[in-house]
Amino acid sequence: MKTLFTNTRTYFLLSLSSTAIGLSLSKPLIALGLFGLFIIWLIDGDVLLKFKAFFTNKIALLLSSIYFLTLLGLIYTTNFDFAIDDVRRKIPLFFFPFFLSGLTPLSQKELALVLKIYIVGVLAATFWSLFIYLGGLHIAIVDDRELSRFNSHIRFGLEIALALFFSGYYLVKSSSIKSRLFWFCSAGWLLFSLFLFNLFSGTIVLFLTITILLLVFGFTAKHNRLKFLFLSFFAVSTISLYVVIKSAINNFYSCNKVEQLKEIPFTKEGNPYLKNAKTINSTYKENGYFVEKNIALDEFATAWNTRSKFDFNGKDLKNQDIKNTLIRFVTSKGQRKDKIAINKLSNEEVKAIENGISNYKYLKMNGFSVRLHQIIWEYDSYKNGRNSNGHSVFMRWEYCKTAIKIIKNNLFLGVGTGDVQDAFDLQYIKGNSALEPQHRLRAHNQYLTYGVSFGILGLVWFLVYLFYPIFKTSLYKNYNYLTFFSIIILSMITEDTLETQVGINFFVFFNTIFLLSIKNKPEES
Repeated sequence: MKTLFTNTRTYFLLSLSSTAIGLSLSKPLIALGLFGLFIIWLIDGDVLLKFKAFFTNKIALLLSSIYFLTLLGLIYTTNFDFAIDDVRRKIPLFFFPFFLSGLTPLSQKELALVLKIYIVGVLAATFWSLFIYLGGLHIAIVDDRELSRFNSHIRFGLEIALALFFSGYYLVKSSSIKSRLFWFCSAGWLLFSLFLFNLFSGTIVLFLTITILLLVFGFTAKHNRLKFLFLSFFAVSTISLYVVIKSAINNFYSCNKVEQLKEIPFTKEGNPYLKNAKTINSTYKENGYFVEKNIALDEFATAWNTRSKFDFNGKDLKNQDIKNTLIRFVTSKGQRKDKIAINKLSNEEVKAIENGISNYKYLKMNGFSVRLHQIIWEYDSYKNGRNSNGHSVFMRWEYCKTAIKIIKNNLFLGVGTGDVQDAFDLQYIKGNSALEPQHRLRAHNQYLTYGVSFGILGLVWFLVYLFYPIFKTSLYKNYNYLTFFSIIILSMITEDTLETQVGINFFVFFNTIFLLSIKNKPEES
């Protein structure tokens, strides 16, 4: 008789749990889980039967096919160093469907265990971030992105959003008050942590996923009452999101009505304000005031250097030119850039400028509002002809435009597995891009990245790979899978999700266990 520790099923679940918890806490734990699955697949026996199970499972074959697309791209690639690294990094895209198709599928109880362990891992990561946020380890946090200690801040936000949806599911499903209290607190903390750690992308994906869920379940609900309820909430959430964004845009542009400072030739110290073709024709504004006007540069610099240890010609703590941060900050207050303005700065404001904060309003705004304001400011600057260097949203716009040009030049087969960055570098040069060398990156859009790599044919297959299984298995009716799927497809709009180790494993882990390893019929709404 097999005991708990001699039963391969126990080690199978331990391996899955290692990967689940490693997604938010430790890359080595992910690798350990993958290795554990490989060992279990071998020692569980019936290898030929497992091969047969894989080749007769259409969903498993489709899920593994995307890896073979990467291998096919080797045929016409030229940069084999990058290509081989890409092939190595994407092995889990084949590994998970191949090995899990040959093992006994997860029961609903086992799946619940794995999902709950994942939630625990995310909770642990957020508590560690909270510890750092509160001053633990005496680490000075300048950029909130540094609070994501184990992954990129974008991936961290996605992981929290998914764990939040899972927690909500178990809150509804729990029968005991104690259990419901735990899941309620878990969901509440995860929601709060998105705002506390300023995980803007995760917050946006969370709310967009909620609208997708309401829309899908509104149309698929069997009872008219439920259908009306879901669709009503969808309408309310959509309108609310529109109102928030519209209000932020209106508030931003309402500043254009401010009365401009009268331009005078000299400061009270007798120093001249800069006046040339650039300052006269400048349309660059901060809170409605012209940034490049009313600057007495030498006086301004000298006065700043008496207030701060950060040199005027140096960098702030976000590695931005501190003079630009300072000029924008003082402008945002509606003041001339001279000694008087520096003397009026409070100690708190001096510290904020040193930390890279460029607008005095940000000191009293929440993180979500700040990020929304920054995005609108980026758009306004871009619209008025300023380059997008250092501005994440509109650099992504440049990346996407560059990707589309590459796809047009390599329409059917793309540039191959290893030549993606080389193709971008060449296109930036051809297009005389205004992006600085350190900002000339890849698409930051997974769909376009597949188009660049494998052409229109590869992109079409990637879309089939993503969307066919959810309709074939009717898992769009399954709350947990639909939340995961929505988060993933949304993340791929602004990120190359399948180009990093954690991103690949995050996607393939949940996609595979939901599509291949659920023994029982998925619960419907």
